[in-house]
Amino acid sequence: MAATATQTEVLFFNRKPSRTSTGASSLPPAYDSGSYELRPLSTTSSRSSNSPPQYDTLDAGGSSSSSQSAFHCTKAFQIETRGQPLIALPIPPRPVPIPVYNVDLASDTVTDLAYESLRPLRNSGNCSLVRAGDSEENPICRTTYRWGPGRPPRMELAGDMALDEEFEVVSKGLTTRSQVFRTHLGTFQWRYAGREERKAAGANNLMVLDRIIMVALEGGGQEERRTPVAKFLRNEMVRTHGTKATTAGNGGRLMMNLTEWERTKGEAEQLEVLVIASCLLMLKKEVDRRRMQQAIATTSPCYFAAAAVH
Repeated sequence: MAATATQTEVLFFNRKPSRTSTGASSLPPAYDSGSYELRPLSTTSSRSSNSPPQYDTLDAGGSSSSSQSAFHCTKAFQIETRGQPLIALPIPPRPVPIPVYNVDLASDTVTDLAYESLRPLRNSGNCSLVRAGDSEENPICRTTYRWGPGRPPRMELAGDMALDEEFEVVSKGLTTRSQVFRTHLGTFQWRYAGREERKAAGANNLMVLDRIIMVALEGGGQEERRTPVAKFLRNEMVRTHGTKATTAGNGGRLMMNLTEWERTKGEAEQLEVLVIASCLLMLKKEVDRRRMQQAIATTSPCYFAAAAVH
């Protein structure tokens, strides 16, 4: 099936909003009529370029540009994986399945198995996400993990969700761990939350998946607006048992707000799968980053002594 092109709306204002007097009513000011223009948003093929994906462009109405928008969790999962300890030899982790469990929101308890991530080879990061009870031959999402500059990982929906389209997960730059991927459901970015966000969430480590919308402004400028779609939280209560705050790529609680996509049949489940697959990809990147640091540190005899103790 051919990839589905996404059409979005660009809103340009011809005139500024009229000003209200000091003694006027507290009602919002009325806006003069403006012109509207529909432009097709081209679908970027993952095979055509390794450059960061463009953002969706929508009208000037909508949420604030702040990434601190209210987040309402509609679905939650528990990801269980041990990751890479601070002190260890930089060898590839064993290809054990990574289980993803449902979480009952009313009681905040982990329930039954929902998905599994299967990686057949120890020396490969490629993996398949399957529904609970299914085998590797029946995946719903495949991730091709390619290490090195200019070789971004790719995700592809499969099975009954197949779109015949791959989505590249592209780094935002050399100085950040943020990753961007653009899909038919929107443009999304995983980022690591700052101290204030972590404190508010009660997390030692917090990753946030924002949906990014570029809003056209008067005069030809643009403004970036973010809405949190998912959060991956790790602390003493929800991180994988036996791991520490210093462990890289360990499991935790994945929370989602898929309200916007529930109106269209199949889209909420597609995004759910892509959020889980991309979150697992972020954990894989954490492990590889830790292994690279450990490979550099192994030149020190003290490191080998510490690794032997652990």
